[in-house]
Amino acid sequence: MSLKLRNLKYMMLLIIVICCVSRCLRFGRDEVTTHPTPQQIVKCKKLMYINPVIDIDPIGYKLLGSGIDDAIFFKFRTKAESIKEIFDSNYVDTSSFSKDFQFIYQDKGLKWWDVTGRKFTGGEISLPNVKYMNVGIQEEDNEYVVYIFWHEV
Repeated sequence: MSLKLRNLKYMMLLIIVICCVSRCLRFGRDEVTTHPTPQQIVKCKKLMYINPVIDIDPIGYKLLGSGIDDAIFFKFRTKAESIKEIFDSNYVDTSSFSKDFQFIYQDKGLKWWDVTGRKFTGGEISLPNVKYMNVGIQEEDNEYVVYIFWHEV
């Protein structure tokens, strides 16, 4: 086999690999809103193991979907009877929450994600399929304000 033909084969293989990889690396998009859609709310309830029967009033939603792994900031109010009622207890053990939890990741560009310097009832939760979330909860006027930072790895 001539050197020219071998180089041509390698060049074709390289082109095929680049085409395949570039299509495989099409990620989602980033989204930010203070008025999440019903689909975004359902997605959060499912991924974050939020009790599907409680009513929530969403305050903010931010999806970082343009990278390899997704991350979601979600903030909402609920009139749940207790913190325990907010989540599916099969996945989220609220009894392990501390009273002085602080978020490590602070997005100062989001006015509604006002966690800087604040302490919450909450903690870090390991979820199935290598997913995690940080939960912070504050009780205000007979309701709970819930901050969740969910992410994949």
